[in-house]
Amino acid sequence: MALFYITPTLLNSWSYCIKNGTLEDFIKVLNKEPFEDTESIIKGKAFEKYMQNCYEETLGGAYQVPVSKEHGDYLLYGIVDGLKGGIIYDYKYTKNYDVGKFFGNHQTLMYLEMVPEANKMVYLITNKFDTEIEVNMPLNYLTFQETEVFVGDIFREEYTKDMFPETIDSVLHKFEQWLKAYNLFDLYAEKWKCKY
Repeated sequence: MALFYITPTLLNSWSYCIKNGTLEDFIKVLNKEPFEDTESIIKGKAFEKYMQNCYEETLGGAYQVPVSKEHGDYLLYGIVDGLKGGIIYDYKYTKNYDVGKFFGNHQTLMYLEMVPEANKMVYLITNKFDTEIEVNMPLNYLTFQETEVFVGDIFREEYTKDMFPETIDSVLHKFEQWLKAYNLFDLYAEKWKCKY
């Protein structure tokens, strides 16, 4: 039985901390401190809803699918933006896009591990998205039929599990060792204890 759960968001926050973030910001994520939605997060949520309603390739798929898998002491857990025809889809809004931006995203490796019947993961990305939505508008009811929308280019990144030099085992091992080296494993064990 899994002792702790882990999400792609937590692993990506850890990676960001190592590359160009701060330990303080990572500890906030580790503590599950709430944060305010930024303009980029709001646009990202609206872009996701737009794609679910309007993007031909993913229409009729299953959206916001909770997925999980026990893996040793860990319960891998996430929510897939879209699933259709053996493909995991993830919608991303980013102000700055460079080709291959999501190659190192731990979400890919985790989702392909949790959804073994999926043969690949596709990121559908834009760096331009504007619509007339209010900050607190409930996106569940947004249909985009009465709303003016501007979408820039849709960039595409496709990945399969065999494209990664690391396995989920090696990533989890490094994460655990890093937490222990920074005396953060006890905090992780307390805040991310598996309740299932």
